[in-house]
Amino acid sequence: MKKFALTFLLLITLLFGALLSFAQDEQKPYLVKEFNLGSNGKLITKTSGGSIKVTGTKSDMAKITMYIRPSNWRNRNDAPSKELLAKYTFDIRKEGNTLYAVAERKEKSWIWDDESLSVSFEIEVPQQTTTNLHTSGGSISLGNVTGTQEVKTSGGSLTFKNIKGKIVAHTSGGSIRVNQYNGNLDAHTSGGSINLDEATGILKAHTSGGSIHLKSVSGDIEAHTSGGSIHADVERLGKFLTLTTSGGSVHATVPGGKGLDLDLAGNSVKTQLSNFTGSSEKNRVKGSINGGGTPVKLSTSGGTTELSYRM
Repeated sequence: MKKFALTFLLLITLLFGALLSFAQDEQKPYLVKEFNLGSNGKLITKTSGGSIKVTGTKSDMAKITMYIRPSNWRNRNDAPSKELLAKYTFDIRKEGNTLYAVAERKEKSWIWDDESLSVSFEIEVPQQTTTNLHTSGGSISLGNVTGTQEVKTSGGSLTFKNIKGKIVAHTSGGSIRVNQYNGNLDAHTSGGSINLDEATGILKAHTSGGSIHLKSVSGDIEAHTSGGSIHADVERLGKFLTLTTSGGSVHATVPGGKGLDLDLAGNSVKTQLSNFTGSSEKNRVKGSINGGGTPVKLSTSGGTTELSYRM
């Protein structure tokens, strides 16, 4: 009987999730506005309870689509009431070369209640657009833009794709994923993993609660985690490679035949030492190979450190 009840509960949960997903897909925009922004414009977007998605296009036009739904899951498919909408300010406008898409509650509330809205934005902008994106309750997706991008969320994941320029990204409660990137990246999360794929430039990745995966990366690379492992596949070394963790293993693959200054530490250190000068012990390797060169520091306090070479 208990098994049947658990199975029935699971089916109800799955059905509810499917219906909610369908309802989200079918949601109609609350507002759609278009502006002629041109190149080298700026987008400022802020919302307190929804997601943000920004995509660069080859057009000079910008398009803002806003979705609004009650935060209360029991009423998420209902249209928001006039009384609830009156509790918010919506600022959708263009001033000079700056575009604003802002939704804020007039009176700040520090507790979750039934009197709140989830306001999400889907925005198309010219490719050469600088952005400042902030949400305290959802994920942020940004793609196909160039320039300086500042992105912050307190409760969701961050996704970046096909971006050139500078990114300062911070999330307190989600993962960070970067694909096809060239520039200066500073990515930080307090509660998730970080994944970089096909990234080049000055790359900094820090997390306090997850693993870090770097695939097909090049440049000056610094990655740190306090609670996971680090795996790095480096195609080209820049000025330095620094990978450190307090709670997992570190494994890096770098181009072979290069001059390197090694500083490797862990419970166990595994690497091949050819044309090496320095000291080598079970838990520490410090010295130079091939006459020295790029500093490579790999360290962990709670696992294995391994350095491999791509020939």
